[in-house]
Amino acid sequence: QEAKDKGVIVSHEVRKNSREFAKLTCSVLAANGIKTFLFDGIRATPEVSFAVRHLQTIAGVQLTASHNPRTDNGFKFFWTDGGQVVPPLDQKFMQLVLDVTEIKKMGFDEAEKRGFVKIIGKEVDEAYLQKLLDLSLTKSRSAKVAFSPLNSSGITNALPILKQEGFDVTVLESQEKPDENFPGAYRDYINPEFEQVLQPTTELGEKIGADIAICTDPDGCRFAASFKTNINSNKLTYLTANEIASAMLYLILNKLKNEGKIKPELLMVKIFASTSLATDIAKSFGISVIDDLLVGYKWIGQAVEHMKNTKDFIFSFEDTCGYCRGDFIRDKDGAIGAVTAAEMVSLLKDQGKSVTDYLNEIYLKYGYYRNVLYQVESFGKQGFEDIVKLYKAFRANPPKEIAGLPVLKIIDKLPEEQRKPENYKAGVTGDEITFILSEDERVRLLTRPSGTQPQFKYYLQTFGEVNNNLEKVKKEVDSLAQKIEDSFYEYQDKILGKKERGLKIKSHW
Repeated sequence: QEAKDKGVIVSHEVRKNSREFAKLTCSVLAANGIKTFLFDGIRATPEVSFAVRHLQTIAGVQLTASHNPRTDNGFKFFWTDGGQVVPPLDQKFMQLVLDVTEIKKMGFDEAEKRGFVKIIGKEVDEAYLQKLLDLSLTKSRSAKVAFSPLNSSGITNALPILKQEGFDVTVLESQEKPDENFPGAYRDYINPEFEQVLQPTTELGEKIGADIAICTDPDGCRFAASFKTNINSNKLTYLTANEIASAMLYLILNKLKNEGKIKPELLMVKIFASTSLATDIAKSFGISVIDDLLVGYKWIGQAVEHMKNTKDFIFSFEDTCGYCRGDFIRDKDGAIGAVTAAEMVSLLKDQGKSVTDYLNEIYLKYGYYRNVLYQVESFGKQGFEDIVKLYKAFRANPPKEIAGLPVLKIIDKLPEEQRKPENYKAGVTGDEITFILSEDERVRLLTRPSGTQPQFKYYLQTFGEVNNNLEKVKKEVDSLAQKIEDSFYEYQDKILGKKERGLKIKSHW
């Protein structure tokens, strides 16, 4: 009855047939007596999370495959709190789906005529945009911005907020208009986490003398960026989410400190796979930290939802280009990331600094971290079988050392019963293994398989104390990361009996 009373938000981005799938969702819900609020066109996923809370619906649905290949589509489901569904509720929903024996459907036009479908748009957009505006850190707008929505929903969240905030924004013309074919794809990837996807926006930025080039993913929940590393040159350099987030966090906390607003209840949240530098920064300011979550923003949203006072939440991120501030959504938001980055660049530009200058200041204080993410692709049925073989071996016969460093500890987030060979299924919740390679646990390699595609990832972190010799330490730490990569691939090759190499999400060896 609650679902019938409150209704469900329905939305979509630009992928093929997404509007039809959204209308079909409305038709099925209407046939079951549940009203829907359908957006009048494409929208970014974070606005759906906001709309669930704003309109106080029972749930929300976004038709999207987010940053996954352009050939994919999907059904993203948000619950009453605006967050993605987490265990054990997700299993309950899946069981309900499996138990369905008949799919009722009402014609869309009839559903709309009978009041089961209400078209929404401007009012929700304006409320969402105002919440974004309220997050502003500075009045400075000195940063010049190159922007691409990657032919999708970034035109509904990141672009409007950058313009309304008063930034000088130039949009990449070839990727400005919605296009279900995604001509800006690298192979089939439409994920700006890959430097190759961001490259056209970077080139535009260098051409116009921009300080930052920003690209959002298809459903507007992620953003990636390249920055001026030398204020006297037009060259823009891609920085990882770990680097961007560390700089953002340090800037935000320094601002709060200067305003006398630091208190222990303030909370920074991140997944365990993301850089430990953020933990070091947050703890040095004396605020609270949750830094051991599984990969996936749903866990971050859940952590914030469970806070005593959600207004004390100040920042969250994951290394796959997801960021959040404010307590009005329970997901990552490319618009929040984009405007925070643009404001950060403006503040630093006014001081004659680049973001890399700022990062170097941070490294001198906290030590230098190198975080690299590799995505290894297998193919077809054999690919899935290789992954199962590999992750069973990680548990049955883990490496004793990697690149000459002893494996001091193994952190396995998968419940013990599910680790048994006869029970193992790759990619289920908790299928993350971390090999700890230093006493302080800052040097480590985390690996996890995908639960939906024949691929797996390595999250590598190395670290070194700087002691006033940053360039020397950078070379040593980067060199160690390369050695660990090579060593672990040798171990992997022995298990699989063949070479499978990862596509580096970020490479600047």
